[in-house]
Amino acid sequence: MALIPATILTGFLGSGKTTLLKRILTEAHGQKIAVIENEFGEENIDSDILVTESKEQIVQMSNGCVCCTIREDLREALQLLAAKKRQGLLDFDRVVIETTGLADPGPVAQTFFMDDEIAESYLLDSILTLVDAKHAAQQLNDRQEARRQVGFADQIFLSKTDLVAAEEADALIHRVKHMNPRAPIQKVHFGEVPLAQVFDLRGFNLNAKLDIDPDFLKEDDHDHHHDHDHAHGEHCDHPSHAHEGHGHHHHVDDDVKSFVYKADRPFDPAKLEDFLGAI
Repeated sequence: MALIPATILTGFLGSGKTTLLKRILTEAHGQKIAVIENEFGEENIDSDILVTESKEQIVQMSNGCVCCTIREDLREALQLLAAKKRQGLLDFDRVVIETTGLADPGPVAQTFFMDDEIAESYLLDSILTLVDAKHAAQQLNDRQEARRQVGFADQIFLSKTDLVAAEEADALIHRVKHMNPRAPIQKVHFGEVPLAQVFDLRGFNLNAKLDIDPDFLKEDDHDHHHDHDHAHGEHCDHPSHAHEGHGHHHHVDDDVKSFVYKADRPFDPAKLEDFLGAI
């Protein structure tokens, strides 16, 4: 069986990953796509959106961060999809993994090289990173995950550029290019991206990743965490510096939490908007 192309879709919270994925799934490209999708939170919101608008295979992984305790689930999901494809129980042409916005893509990519069964079944085509132009400056300053998402990218899509001044967008592009000079940068509006910039990029270069992260293929390198008590300089945005000197914890960052509030009657739109705006 030919290797199954796999694409990792990453980006910080609210950057537009699901919007892009939704557009990909509804395009008339004639390809059958299996989606492995991870939610941060108890409610399966993204899959509900995707399932209503496409007939693709959606695999919902358990609650948590795809790069921590969920990595085992990712491996099992990939193995299950490949096995069902070999048995003729599922028919799909490629896999897209949409990570939670808090994910470090390094361990996700590592999965394709650390497990023989997965390495014999899949070809990691590329890592696509969505960058939210409206909030990227603060996210890149404050969040190690956001920096590693840019550092590991093979293709970068800049979303929400219509919400910022041209000078601000240009400054962000300059910063992102400095962080990752290898990855092309493309502005995207509501997920409108030519499929030629999404699939069959052959963009993932293992040797290039090893150049910037020599420990990429070490088993323990990504038994990682999301506690970062100090900031790195801009020169440390590459993945090779992202975990230096840190301990190992398996939990989602305490700075970001999720909860579900269920009501018996509809919310008042104006009051809900005021509440969300005050957060």
